[in-house]
Order: sequence, then C-alpha cells, then structure tokens
Amino acid sequence: MSAHPHSNKGLVHGTLSQRVCFHNYLVKHDAGRIQLDILSSFKAVSYLDFKAGAVLKDAWYLGTVERADELQSIFARYTDVLRQRLPPMYGATGINRHSLVWGSWNDGIFRDITQEKLLKTAEFLADNFPTVQWMQVDDGYAALANNETSAHGLGMPYEGEAGVAKNKFPAGLKDFTDKVSQTGLKPAVWIGGALPDVVPLVKDHPYWFIDYSYRTPNRRVFDVSKPEVREYMCRALDYFLDESGFCGVKQDFWSYAFEDSHPLLAHQDCSGYQWRDWWLKEIRKRIPADGYLQTGCDIVMANPFLGEFFTNYRYGIDIGSGNWEHVKTNFLWGTACFALQIGDLIVPNSDSVGLFPGLADTEAMLCINYCLISRSMVEIAGWLYNEPQDNPRFKILKKAVCCPNNGQNVYFAGHRYRETDDAPAVWYLKSPHFSLLEDNPRLPLRTVALFNTQDCPRKIGFNFAELGLKAGQYILTDVWNNNAVSVEQNSFAVEMPPHSSRLFALNRHDAGCQQLLDSNLQVVQAGGGKDDLTLQLAHRGEFEFRLNRKPAAAKFNGQHITMVAATAGTGYIVSCILTEPGIIDFEF
Repeated sequence: MSAHPHSNKGLVHGTLSQRVCFHNYLVKHDAGRIQLDILSSFKAVSYLDFKAGAVLKDAWYLGTVERADELQSIFARYTDVLRQRLPPMYGATGINRHSLVWGSWNDGIFRDITQEKLLKTAEFLADNFPTVQWMQVDDGYAALANNETSAHGLGMPYEGEAGVAKNKFPAGLKDFTDKVSQTGLKPAVWIGGALPDVVPLVKDHPYWFIDYSYRTPNRRVFDVSKPEVREYMCRALDYFLDESGFCGVKQDFWSYAFEDSHPLLAHQDCSGYQWRDWWLKEIRKRIPADGYLQTGCDIVMANPFLGEFFTNYRYGIDIGSGNWEHVKTNFLWGTACFALQIGDLIVPNSDSVGLFPGLADTEAMLCINYCLISRSMVEIAGWLYNEPQDNPRFKILKKAVCCPNNGQNVYFAGHRYRETDDAPAVWYLKSPHFSLLEDNPRLPLRTVALFNTQDCPRKIGFNFAELGLKAGQYILTDVWNNNAVSVEQNSFAVEMPPHSSRLFALNRHDAGCQQLLDSNLQVVQAGGGKDDLTLQLAHRGEFEFRLNRKPAAAKFNGQHITMVAATAGTGYIVSCILTEPGIIDFEF
C-alpha cells in the first residue's frame, strides 16, 4: 500500500498468484504524486529456461483505497478480489480451527523429551483438555553425536534406525506413535529442512546442497532442482509419514530454497515458487485428509496462497519458556497479520500457550489474553501432567483453551496507526470467548481485551460505539477475577500497570432476560424462556458459570443436579462437576 501521510486515499497492489513469480516494488513520492514500479521476478533463480510452447502467466491486483488511515480497511477491496481467485474451499478446512496441538518445544521443554513423559502428557491431555487433539514431537527425537546441538531434520532418515535417540524412544518412533494414538490423540512430528553440516548425509553428498552460508553458515539447504535430491526428500517423507506413523507435520526451516530471491539453484528450469508447490504437494499426498501441515521458519506472515497446503502458519518468534521481548515482537507482528482479516484463508498460529515459567504473572496473563483474543491459539505446551492443579496459571490455561476459534476476525477499537508506533491497545471479538455464537441475547455480545505493552502505567479504555454497539446499559464481566459491574456510561477506562492486560465479557443489561455472563466450558447453544436458561455444553468437566441472576434449581440431561451458587458483584457464580457433555437447564 502506498499513500500520502496527509491523505486518506492510496494505492494498493496485491499478488493474485504465486505459482511462478513474486512482486517487488520501487516507490517514489513527488509533489503529492505517487510513482509505483511493479516488478515480476523469480525466486531462487535469476532466469527461467523455457521449453517451446511454454506460457508464463502472472496475476495481480491494483486498486485504490479510500480510508488509508484505517488499518483494518486498507486491504478490504484487495482481499475481496483475492477470495474470488483462490481455489474453491480454500482455507475452509476445520483442522486447527477448533482444536489445539500440544507441542514439545516450548514452556521450558525444548529437546528434553522422553517417550515416557510424552505418553503421560498425552493421557493427561485426553482426560483434562478436551480441545487438544494432537501431540506434536518437536526437535529432540534424533540421536546427536560429535557435540552437535542442532537436529538432523530431513537428514535423519538417511541414518535409518540409528538416527533415532533410543535413550528417548527405546522401541523406535512407530512404537511411540501407536501408543499416542491409543490415548485418543493424533501424533505429529517436527521436520527441519536445514541440516547441520556435520550430519552423515551432508558429508556423504555435499553436492546435494546449495551455498546458503550467508544466512546459515553451519547448516545446509537442499538444492531441490536436482532430481536425486528430490528423490531422497520424498524417501525421507515416507519414513516419517508412512513407516513411523505420524499424521501431522510441522515443517520448519523449510522455505530457504523456495523463498529466497538470490539465484541459489543449480538448474533454472523452475522458479522457487514452482518447487515450493512440488514439495508441499509431496507432503500433502502422505498425510491423511484430516492431518495438519504447519509452517515454521521463514516467517509466513499471513500469506494466503500457502493455505492451499498449510493448515496454520507460525507468524512469530519462539516464546520458549517465556521471553517478554519475544512476546512483544509477536504482538506487533500479529497485528499486521490480523489487520488483513483473512483467517478464513489460513489459520494464524501465535506459537504456544502454556504456564510460561519465564514470565512474570502479568506478562504470562498478557500472553494468554493475546493468544485468546487474536484467535491464533493453535499450540499449547508444558509438562501439564506434572503441575499442581491448584496452580492459578493452570486453572487460567484450562479456561483459556475451552473454545478455540482460530481464524475468527478480531477488531481493533480506536486504533490510529498513523499516530503511534504502538500496537492496538483495545481488541475485541463479536462473540463470547467461550462460544462460537454471535448476537445471542443470552450470551455476551463482545469479548474485549485491553493491553499495556509499555514499560509505564497507562490508562486504557473504549466507548461502546468503537465496539459497534449502541449506547446503553451493559454488564462488564472481568473474565479472570470473577467481578461483574453494571456500566451505564457510554465509555469505560481503567488504569493498567506495565506489561499487563484485562479481558472482559460484555452483555447488554436486560433485567427480563436470563443471561450467561461467563463460562469455563464451551457453550454450543443457548436459549430459554422468561424464567429459565438452557445451555448445551460441548465437553464434560467442572463447570463454573457466572449468571446475571441466582438460579433456584438446575437439571442436567433431564436430571436434577446439586450446584454451588455464590454472590459475586453483579451476578452469581454457580459450579458443578459434569461427567459428560450435555444440556443444562437453570430455573429461576
């Protein structure tokens, strides 16, 4: 996008195809006029060898924007056209949208994995975290020697069973994946595309690799233009996805030979984008239709064309056990991705939620609120089976992942990107955090998050018009401190410490309507009459609901149940343990 800083009008250029070419620009502003030179170029090669009769096609969009000062409207016309060009059902798969992946890299684990601890975690997740459906084994399964510190990635199958760390997986990877499947979770695997220069494959076949030392001096990247290299890469996929039994893939350090703009490949018969399509199709052919493919480095940054193959994209940097600077970086990078509002085309992945032992309480809370409100909560981490369940962070984590809706549009309230270098301070969803339902009078109309990423205290607030709501009386419920208040003014603000956040549910105040203000279990349907409230729950568990009125009785699946009810601010908290999903009826 190119626009004059004092004008709301601008030009937007956007790619409509990434089969062969990529676009780069020369932009010049002169006396209020814009000159935009658009170049179509090739990735990984400096030219293409064309066969007789070959046709080269490129496609792109060029249009105007009327509100260049509004971050979330700048690309609306382009994305409307983009959705007409992409293949049918593009990005429509439910994989990674309403469930989570447990990954073994973050929350302080890294390579410190064993089959025993992984299987304990899988069993615990199956019993306690119903929205987690996958167990992803990251770097750490390969046998390392010669003081190596980096995984073998795609080079590991070259070593056969000797390449597996038998001290961690005594009976091999197939035995492990079989046992994960028995818990009800599905097994997935990390595959790195950049190999350490000391592994056997690099030593035996040094000419299979491009010179990528300007970025990765101690790693080697495959030259995919060579037939013998492609043959081996496919054999490696067969090892992981057929012989070893994994049915989901995190493809990391993968894009170097496909996305780099330098002339890297030995043969010039295809561009990097063409080889990228080849590789991702080879992976897709080997995983089931309900298997996921996740992209790691290089950063994808909401590239919708990759949604043809990938079911989610990592847009951020590793948080690990908790790194505040990385959290801030992801917050800023994520803002740019979510502003496009193309989560329906490819699901964003914020890296991982967990207990974050490396973060202070306010910082850990900010990270969880950010992952929740941005609807990019694909991954969860940590040895959760080993954590005391009275740990406050553990309880918060369980509630935060009760209803993933990754890719849902998130909105910024009152953000003027031209006036600040800071990310938006007020984010909101047009639904409850615990349900996919919108505009249901029995449930919150909005979920609102406030963020102070700065190093000093700050007053942050919003008005109802910025949330797309009419002036009136509302009930504002703090999701984490069980406090609900009635707000009659047209605005709300609160003083916030550094590195802190708040998460609110916003209901319209209606004395004649029984309402659910907050929940720690996913609500599938909500309805009822004047004196009752009926909720359908997606999962079993210990529910904790906040209602606007105290119920007199409750039935679950038609049977009376005993519940605990307590007054708390504006409203009542009711709780009970449910042994199965079902329908709960509150009578008032």
